Amino acid sequence: MHTHHSTTLWTALVADALMLNLAFLLYVKFREAIPLVQFSDQVPMLILPMLVMMFFWYGLFWLFGLYEVEQFVSRYKQVSLVFQATTVGAIVLALLIYVDDYLYEQSSGVEVMARARFGIFYYWGILFVSESFARVFHATLIRKRLMRGIGRKNALIVGTGKRAQELACDIQTHPALGLNVIGFVKERQNGQEPLVREVIGNVDEIPTLIQSRAVSTVIIAAEVNQHDELLKIIGLCEGRGVSLKILPDMYEIVSGAAQTTQIYGMPLVSLDPKLLSPIEANLKRLFDIIVSLVVLIGGMPLWIIIALIVWIDTKAFPIYSQIRVGLHGKRFTLYKFRSMRADAESTGPKLTQKEDERITPFGRILRKYRIDEFPQFFNVLMGEMSIVGPRPERPYFIEKIIQQAPHYTRLHRVKPGITSWGQVKYGYAANVDEMIDRLKYDLFYIENMSFGMDIKIILSTIYVVITGRGQ
Repeated sequence: MHTHHSTTLWTALVADALMLNLAFLLYVKFREAIPLVQFSDQVPMLILPMLVMMFFWYGLFWLFGLYEVEQFVSRYKQVSLVFQATTVGAIVLALLIYVDDYLYEQSSGVEVMARARFGIFYYWGILFVSESFARVFHATLIRKRLMRGIGRKNALIVGTGKRAQELACDIQTHPALGLNVIGFVKERQNGQEPLVREVIGNVDEIPTLIQSRAVSTVIIAAEVNQHDELLKIIGLCEGRGVSLKILPDMYEIVSGAAQTTQIYGMPLVSLDPKLLSPIEANLKRLFDIIVSLVVLIGGMPLWIIIALIVWIDTKAFPIYSQIRVGLHGKRFTLYKFRSMRADAESTGPKLTQKEDERITPFGRILRKYRIDEFPQFFNVLMGEMSIVGPRPERPYFIEKIIQQAPHYTRLHRVKPGITSWGQVKYGYAANVDEMIDRLKYDLFYIENMSFGMDIKIILSTIYVVITGRGQ
């Protein structure tokens, strides 16, 4: 599956390169009104500006989500995104061209022809048509490959009754959906015999099946009508990196938590809609990368000094690492400046308490101003974390939290963060009960997630850091 995604992405990049460069050459010829013979002689001199323009469009297409492989199969979506990206790009270029032409006129006294100034509209038209053609052609090829069984994703159907059977038939009838039903999961005993043969487990085995069978989509078609049963099934799927869908006649049980979609006449309800639009998600990631580089490189002298003081203060390696749980439940190594004694957890995992005796004198200063968290900008740069997101916890505490609050796994739908709405509004948690109490703030963030809210949380965190309200 990974190889198929890589091939599909590289094909899109190559097709874009051809269309972008073709559109640029046609634009230059139109703007300068050069005869074809003379223009062919000038093409080698256009290679550098052509490459600059190509990477400009690559960046803009990435920003608008045109390189998300999951969207390649939708021809309408592709054309819509191409229109948005090329229009925004053309407006930016039009402004730059106008300023450049104005400065040229002022310095040389030579008036720029209207043909040259408004050639950007010609460029936009060629670019939109050529890119749309390339994307539609690309999507058509992908759909044909899916219909031949190439690149399909494994799907698991929860349910063994009539609805599950009909759903499987619908998926088989529409191979361009790109789904391959690997089996069915039996719901709670209801006195009815399964109508399907390929029963590969029960509800409690869903997490294991997702991992062992490389499942990417779970569709709930169970014969259940009780709120608790359905929420249990949803809870077992959340935070595991799978697309979760449900039949519409069960939607009323979880009304308000879903987004309705229709694919090839087969209505399904998505229980994990995109929390951010492609442009918001990519802006968030771009912001994370830029800020992390500035903090890590710009603050390097300070981090070296702090590391030396920590080493003297604790007599141990200044960077402390812990295993935490992040996006889709994947574990990663989190880094912090050491603020406690080297033997702080010799008896096992323990949350920080107020006036904790394990914290060193210099460690109290680090924690008060949250300087101990700054090495996590490396985690952000590596893509394991974001600047803003629910704080990641250790597997030991997550197991305890889930026993009381199974919906905690919803936090794993997003990358964990250095700071969070829960940390700003609630602060540090000293025990599992407080961690569960803080959970409502993090869930609020996920339900109202936006780039604007991230900025609000960052500003609130800066205030906490400046005033020394950390713990």
